Amino acid sequence: MSWQVRALAGIVMLWTVSHKVYGFVSGSIPQSAPGHFRGSEVRYVVQSSFQSTKSSKTRVVFASPVLGVVGLVASVGAATAAAKVSRRVTSRIEWYRKVKRVGGTEAIFDVTIPKPLGLKIETFPQAKKTGAGISMVQPNGNADKLNRKVIVDDEPGSGMWVLEGDRVMAVNGVDCEDGNIDRIVGTIVGSEEDSVTLTLSRNTRLGPIKVVMMPEGYMCTVRRGARLSCAAEAAAGRELKYGCIDGWCGTCWHRERTTDGIFKPCCDQLTGDWDNVMPLVLTPKPEKAGDSTLLNPRGA
Repeated sequence: MSWQVRALAGIVMLWTVSHKVYGFVSGSIPQSAPGHFRGSEVRYVVQSSFQSTKSSKTRVVFASPVLGVVGLVASVGAATAAAKVSRRVTSRIEWYRKVKRVGGTEAIFDVTIPKPLGLKIETFPQAKKTGAGISMVQPNGNADKLNRKVIVDDEPGSGMWVLEGDRVMAVNGVDCEDGNIDRIVGTIVGSEEDSVTLTLSRNTRLGPIKVVMMPEGYMCTVRRGARLSCAAEAAAGRELKYGCIDGWCGTCWHRERTTDGIFKPCCDQLTGDWDNVMPLVLTPKPEKAGDSTLLNPRGA
């Protein structure tokens, strides 16, 4: 349901309740209403805000819109604020707009990180892969804090994040595509600014995937072809046992934050289908499709 629909529903609900409680639907104030809604006090409200009148019924005609408008304005504010909070999830399109696509599988983007960066940069060991890239994001370093703000907290207006395997293309606009470590380090150290802007390149279909297990916010980098259970067990800090081996029982199901898709750690593998411009943020959403003990599923 969109936030506009939720806001409209809140407006209608509060408007209806305010009319029913104070008798505004019938056009007159009932005798059972509190004293400050009857007699001279209602007359005072009408006289000070609009005009003097002798009819109690006429006073209601003037007083009802006043309270109704106040309730309407309050409901609009409350409903809109609640809707904005509930919809604060970066969409797939918003993630894609943070990068520039090259050749279908390569994404290029900038990240600005305060010094010290908290990154380990090395020449790629693979013979077929040239240049230098990110080999490690140090825990609790500035790059790790940036990742947590962008990935876990999903802060509005935040940019991109750093993933192990990202290739360094430039530092503060200085071309480093050839992977010269001395130039990369020298440019970072020699910068007089408090932060450094790295231009990074990422293979969106073959590179690793950043998996985030909620609600703990545990982040881990998982290679393609690995089982999702590896990330789940790393987050739990122990080996996990599952009710089945094909995910049908529903007890291990997780929902992904951006796509709202279902992922099953007991059997799912991380394939090239996932675009790693987006982190894979998973929240437990178990579904009781059947009693795994009674029905004896495979692998139980």
